[in-house]
Amino acid sequence: MPDLGRPEGRGRYRTFKGGDMIGAPLSQMIRRHKTLTILIVVLVILPLISIVCFPYFMSLTVPPDRILVFEITEEKAGEGAIVHLNDQNIRDYPVLEEVLLKNESVQSGSSYKEGDLRRVGEIDYPEKITQATVGRYFVDNITSMRKYFEYWGRYYRIVGIYQD
Repeated sequence: MPDLGRPEGRGRYRTFKGGDMIGAPLSQMIRRHKTLTILIVVLVILPLISIVCFPYFMSLTVPPDRILVFEITEEKAGEGAIVHLNDQNIRDYPVLEEVLLKNESVQSGSSYKEGDLRRVGEIDYPEKITQATVGRYFVDNITSMRKYFEYWGRYYRIVGIYQD
């Protein structure tokens, strides 16, 4: 063990030949080792903050996904799983509720593919389309068939537009 020598000075904290302070509070040690403290902040803390903040800021640059609702023929709906909706259970499908019930002026749009009668409407989906969204609106989880919705004798299908 190296010889540190005798304590020097008569102040509150004792120092040894190496200049190390024994029993000094953290703030005084930080002031004494200012360069080392700045280096630790720059090399450790700032990258950690960047790693945490980067995904959040990236998500702000990606526009929301869009969901389109098309009215289709009854024959086309027969090719998949039909979900029969009424005024109570349509609330389980917020996209359909938004497009079919809250859009007073239903504009007719061009068809997307064969079997489409018209585009009923579209909305910006408030979150990214995930597997849960696919299971709710696009594919029946039990039969793995395309989902179609029947509401008051008309048939609808939903199309997702991924913006990223």
